[in-house]
Amino acid sequence: MTADQTIALISSIGTCLSAIATFLTIRQIAKQREASYRPELAFSRTFFVAEPDPIRAGALPEKWVNKKLGLETPMLLDDLSVPLRNVGLGTAKAIAISWSFPIDQTIERVNQSAQKTLTPAYFSRDDWGVSLKSESLGNGTSMWKNQKNVSVDFVLPASVEREPMEVRLPHAYVQLCSAVLYFASKDKHAKFSFDLPILSANIEYVDIGNLTHRATFEFILNVVAISGNGEAFDVYIDCTKRV
Repeated sequence: MTADQTIALISSIGTCLSAIATFLTIRQIAKQREASYRPELAFSRTFFVAEPDPIRAGALPEKWVNKKLGLETPMLLDDLSVPLRNVGLGTAKAIAISWSFPIDQTIERVNQSAQKTLTPAYFSRDDWGVSLKSESLGNGTSMWKNQKNVSVDFVLPASVEREPMEVRLPHAYVQLCSAVLYFASKDKHAKFSFDLPILSANIEYVDIGNLTHRATFEFILNVVAISGNGEAFDVYIDCTKRV
């Protein structure tokens, strides 16, 4: 190989390496730009009190209200909501939340508990929702079909919007968990009777670059204290991101 050929080869290799370095730099810049507007949603631990609903008959503790830190009594005029924050750097848009939980197994569980504790109550489900028939706990239907999906226009980054977006849990889940707690307090011999069904939230949203993001969260309820004859409970919710 002549000197001219060697110089040409070295020059070609240098040009190739320079091109690779430029490509890697551009790629890194693109990743940093994407990270600069990528949102990241998260739910906070939430404390609440479960009590009988004052506008409904019966002792079922299906009125769930947030227990604010520093306050001895909860805010009774509000229903329970879970704080949703955007801990990322960019805005999350077109947020779609899809709720799910083992509804049929939970209904079967509470009906068995009602029979075991000799409580005149029966839950059933159809295409629209969950119905309760009970002389002592009241009658009514929770429209699960209209509770399964929730939409939110946008959630700004926490660095911009200090107050979180408040998301309410589906009432059918609240009512059935209330029944689980109520009957469990009456059945002293049942093992793990205070284990509550896990509520899942499948969330899809887009960022300002119109890229779609998906995540699955699981809400786990933990009983802290029982008041009265199972008519009131102190509970907190932990939320875990699965995907």
